[in-house]
Amino acid sequence: MSVQLSDIIMEFPGTRALDRVSVSFRFDEVHGLVGENGAGKSTFVNVLGGSLQPTSGTIRVEGKDVVLSTPRAALGYGIAHVSQEGSLVPSLTGAENIMLGAEPRLPFGIMRRGALRKAAEDLLVQWFPGLEIDLDRPVIDLPMADQKVIEIVRALRGDIRLLILDEPTATLEAREKKQLWDIISLLPTKGVGVVLISHFLSEVVALSDCITVLRDGQHVDTLTRKDVTEAKLTDLMLRRDAIGGGTTAEADAGVRHVEASAPVVLSVENWAAGAVSMDHFQLRAGEIVGLIGLTGAGHFGFARSLYTRQGVTTGKIEIAGTPVTAKGVRAMQRAGVGLVPDHRMENALAGDGTVVENLTMVHPDFAARGGILGLRREAREADRVIQLLNVKTPSQRQLIRNLSGGNKQKVSIGKWLYGAGERYKVLIFIEPTEGVDIGAKMEIYAHMRRLAKSGAAILIASSDLGEIAQVCHRAIPFVHGLPGAEIQAADFSEGHFIQAITGDAA
Repeated sequence: MSVQLSDIIMEFPGTRALDRVSVSFRFDEVHGLVGENGAGKSTFVNVLGGSLQPTSGTIRVEGKDVVLSTPRAALGYGIAHVSQEGSLVPSLTGAENIMLGAEPRLPFGIMRRGALRKAAEDLLVQWFPGLEIDLDRPVIDLPMADQKVIEIVRALRGDIRLLILDEPTATLEAREKKQLWDIISLLPTKGVGVVLISHFLSEVVALSDCITVLRDGQHVDTLTRKDVTEAKLTDLMLRRDAIGGGTTAEADAGVRHVEASAPVVLSVENWAAGAVSMDHFQLRAGEIVGLIGLTGAGHFGFARSLYTRQGVTTGKIEIAGTPVTAKGVRAMQRAGVGLVPDHRMENALAGDGTVVENLTMVHPDFAARGGILGLRREAREADRVIQLLNVKTPSQRQLIRNLSGGNKQKVSIGKWLYGAGERYKVLIFIEPTEGVDIGAKMEIYAHMRRLAKSGAAILIASSDLGEIAQVCHRAIPFVHGLPGAEIQAADFSEGHFIQAITGDAA
């Protein structure tokens, strides 16, 4: 039993996103779907999930031709989609989110809360017996892994035969990933096939029974587990001649040394923000520093507090030797500090806005003269940023929500480059490649290096230890809100990082 997509063509104005793609998904296996940023993965699963209607091609469910005109129509054929961006209502409880849209009610619309709670718990037990989640807590207070499970349980609420999981572990720590891996592996044994999109190739290889590779909107190959290695997938995904900037080793060699005489552009003393404390921290021009830690360790909180100043009770901060006493993000922007946050669709981008509208969000006055917006000047600057970051979009007027995850992230970065010149001395990145594939990762890393080479100082808070090892000069581990001994690039290793963030470093 399967869902078959044959000769799928998807055209948008000015581009063909899918070019005669044919793939079959079985109900008793995990089917990985990989490809470089912009390869067509998101478009393809949006066709499969009913969010997009293909220009041409056929879809068959168990041998019968069907039309998946809407996500609801797809659900009617047993196909559910858990998107990369998430769709939970933060203020509602786990039970309320699971039953959202299907709440048991009394006459006159009165909700039966006891019945709702029991129905949600029954669904959790049905699909994942033995898994304990507090369904009475608002989901915003739950660990990210539990939030993802709640999304999956809600998706499985009907008679589901195929579940699309788009970057399900992108924001999870290693221990949480293991929990979700077990859940993904369990689903085919219960008669639910999984379509797995992930930029972690090791994850796709470990979990998938077969893997389909897309490139430039075309089907490159479908391989079985026994024929797959990460190296082979990378070769199929990427055209080596299209990757600029030299080899990774060559790129690394250029960023591993920063002169001690380089000017200090960020200095923090006696900093306290919530449970996070930092006695002394400096960041030099041209330096890339990573912050690492387990969930709740404080590395994300410290990075965010430097920009937002929220929760800061004591401490002083200087940018390029000048104290910043005013609070608020505008003061930090004026001082030359920018933030590229995590959860981009919640914290950085407007999904219903266009590419150009999002790029101009931070510096809307750049193209204005005498209060009048110069559309040509705006378009030229937006085009410069799009080309600089290699944003793959058919036009500046494309809606952000229709871009792939990697291109959305590039726009999130591009906001700080549009109309900015060299005003930003410090750029803070939180989970900079969250939900981004290997090709887009390399492009983002290369641009970080270019920014550092131009004199900017970069701070990265990330749960991806490999990311920190690849681009940073030094790393600072956090444990229980406190920084540990910094680790220099020459000493980077996964073992050293893990020892440091678990509090076991010598």
